[in-house]
Amino acid sequence: MVLLSFIHREESRLQMSTDRKINEENETTNNKMVQGTFWMTFGSIFSRLIGALYIIPWNALMGSTDAANTANALYSIGYTPYQLFLSIGIAGFPAAMSKQVAQYNAKNQYRTGIDIFKKSMFFMLLTGAVSAALMYGLAPMIAENSPAASPEDGALVIRALAPALLLVPGMSLMRGFFQGYQDMVPSAISQVFEQIGRVVYLLGATYIVMQLLDGNIATAVAHSTFAAFVGAIVATIILLFYYKKKMAEYQPLIANSEPSSNIQTTAAIKSMLQESIPFILIGSGITFAKQIDQVTFKPMMQSLTNYTGKEIEDLFGLFSFNADKLIMIIVSLAVGMATAAVPLIAAEFMKGNLRMIQSQIREIIQLFAFIMLPAAFGMMVVSEPIYNVFYPLHPVGPTLLAVSALMSIVLGLFTVLGSILQSLSRHKTMISYLLVGLVVKAIMQYPMLALFDTAGALVATTIGFIVTVLLSGWKIYHLTHFGLVDTLRKTGKILAVALVMTACAFIALKTSMLVIPIDRKLTALVVVAIVAAVGGFVYLFLTLKLRIADDILGAKANGLRRKMRIK
Repeated sequence: MVLLSFIHREESRLQMSTDRKINEENETTNNKMVQGTFWMTFGSIFSRLIGALYIIPWNALMGSTDAANTANALYSIGYTPYQLFLSIGIAGFPAAMSKQVAQYNAKNQYRTGIDIFKKSMFFMLLTGAVSAALMYGLAPMIAENSPAASPEDGALVIRALAPALLLVPGMSLMRGFFQGYQDMVPSAISQVFEQIGRVVYLLGATYIVMQLLDGNIATAVAHSTFAAFVGAIVATIILLFYYKKKMAEYQPLIANSEPSSNIQTTAAIKSMLQESIPFILIGSGITFAKQIDQVTFKPMMQSLTNYTGKEIEDLFGLFSFNADKLIMIIVSLAVGMATAAVPLIAAEFMKGNLRMIQSQIREIIQLFAFIMLPAAFGMMVVSEPIYNVFYPLHPVGPTLLAVSALMSIVLGLFTVLGSILQSLSRHKTMISYLLVGLVVKAIMQYPMLALFDTAGALVATTIGFIVTVLLSGWKIYHLTHFGLVDTLRKTGKILAVALVMTACAFIALKTSMLVIPIDRKLTALVVVAIVAAVGGFVYLFLTLKLRIADDILGAKANGLRRKMRIK
């Protein structure tokens, strides 16, 4: 009996030790995920904010509301094909690089990861050059099938973006390399400086063209798109600085890693090539939907309405540029989470650690809901004043922004779930789900435009990606059994609090508008600030009071409760 009692105590002690070790690993991994998400979100949001704020002086430099609308539409016509050609140039390598480096690091093969990175850089430079040449050569044909008043102007703007494709693929590969080490700082900092360099050139060139020279809108927009190349130069310099610095920090890991072999490295690059195509397709999912809009919007609207070509061009710019610029700030939150999640889940998948993967998936979904829901609902509430801050007054613009804000939740969830499935090496499955969603989008385009006019394009996109999200979410559950009921319960609580916040923010908006007009940019900005303060306080108070924030913020939630005197 004494022996049995001793054995039982030892088993209990060992089990407690094992559970404590697993909990510590979970906490460490979740901290990495939160920190990685913070840095990627910081970089994405800050750069997106800069990319949105420049619109105010940029539109002012155009001289008139009509000229600003034309410039916005032209800019959008250039950037949609650029994003597709950028996907070709990058070839999905940054995300694949992040995953491969994380997997080799998990096996103590740091040297192999570095060898793969160096050899892949040559491939990136080649694909960048090819994609730049293709975009430059095909620009007239692309412009001809876009809702531009002048195909010549559209071709000029598209061609001005081609030089950026020479640098951006290699730059993105370097970011993927750092992310494989769960080091998101270089990516975040380089994103911010890339945007600063881009905007400085953009505004300077636009001022010279519009105020000092001939005032040609197409020329000004072409310089504005060429600014992507200037920003890429700045970001590359920043990343090279970090590469030199970080390689010194990684030396102890490299020195103690297993030796690399040429056969192993070659096999890994072939594996990345195989994985890169799915990363291209899935990473370009939102861009494919935009391309459907660019090709179908004009002919369908001509069939359904009596709008002139110029009116259709302006309406296209309202949702494809104006609203898109602002909602991509929200979507960038999801991109930050997805970027941080890929190497972490890939590393645990390589180890076969299902319990850790389940924990990470729950954390990602809850973190997504905690950040995205209040951000999207908040932008929906302040759609009218915030639209007036950034753009000329327009009767339809705020409505399109409100619909886009709700759509951003679905697009963000698609980004996160797609990254999770790819981390689990289910690339073909995710591609098939994306294709289903895009087919649904294309089928719904005409009837939704008939029902909701311009907003129908956004509604069709939302419906298509909802189908993709449901399919991919169910597949992730089938693969991992991550605790769907508990995740939905916690996410439901976050949704309920976000809806209460939305109601309070709406009351604050209507109250503020009784005394503060929103037809001027400064006063509209004041209203946005008031509503954001009210909504932010209500959301933070309720999530702390109901202990919802504890799953996301951990021990920091207690500190915030003490500061806010919440029991």
